[in-house]
Amino acid sequence: MPDQIFLLPGEMDWRREPCVLATLLGSCVAVCLHDPGKGWGGMNHFMVPNRGQGPSLEAGKCGDSAIAALLRLAEMSGSRRGDLVAQVFGGGAVVGHLASVGQAGLGNIGDRNVAAARAALVAAGVRIQRHDTGGTQGRRVRFDTASGNATVAAIASTEQRAVREERLKEFAARRIRVLVVDDSATIRRIIRSVIEASDDLEVADEAADPFEARERILSQAPDVLTLDLIMPNLDGLSFLRRLMRFKPIPTVVVSTIAQQGSTMRAKVLEAGAVAVIDKEDLRLYQGAAGTSDLLLPALRSAATTAVKARP
Repeated sequence: MPDQIFLLPGEMDWRREPCVLATLLGSCVAVCLHDPGKGWGGMNHFMVPNRGQGPSLEAGKCGDSAIAALLRLAEMSGSRRGDLVAQVFGGGAVVGHLASVGQAGLGNIGDRNVAAARAALVAAGVRIQRHDTGGTQGRRVRFDTASGNATVAAIASTEQRAVREERLKEFAARRIRVLVVDDSATIRRIIRSVIEASDDLEVADEAADPFEARERILSQAPDVLTLDLIMPNLDGLSFLRRLMRFKPIPTVVVSTIAQQGSTMRAKVLEAGAVAVIDKEDLRLYQGAAGTSDLLLPALRSAATTAVKARP
């Protein structure tokens, strides 16, 4: 088995031999670099965007210097910047032990860390292959330096666990109420049939566009939404951003333009979506079984997730 190394804030590592690098992230960010041609890779873990905002911190805990140092390690080992691909993780708006610098007067430190990572990688000419950032949960990251594969698992905060337990008790006494938002009447009908065939969920209402959705949210107070992205009057991403700013509701995006690894998927997750499902994966026109296996667990999980207003 390959070596396994756990990185603390401010630490980094680059490996030419197979290794699994792991870390825990809250508002901090980890950048994973991989040289696909050689099978080499590395990771860092930083706390603040740059030295100017953390002058008393070691260089490895500041984004600008930490990313520059990781790039130097890659180049010193024999990799070229143009051959590297990057993955960016973390930057959550979390509380508790995973947000150690959250009181440093830096506003939303997670967002700033993510922005710093992107800016540094773009300036270095390194393509960002994937990012899993933002949200309100911490992350446990494991990065395989040989394959370049990274696995990310959410870490619920104490507050989130309390909310989940409270909502599970509530939903034990009643069904989870879902608002289905999609401009296609056919898609709404299919999703409705799948939800209403379950024992623990029901459709609170339907909406064909964001303006209808707004009215249904106010009148029906659903527990969770399914949200399409391509809709008339206002696109789903813009609506999601407004929703998470003024009336946060757990939202599962269901769209053909938010495939795994796409820029759009990253945008809706950053905007506050709890989960994203590619409509193609639902196999909506091939029977209810495949749709329910994917959609219903996502809705149940989303309904018990604590979401907070975003600036």
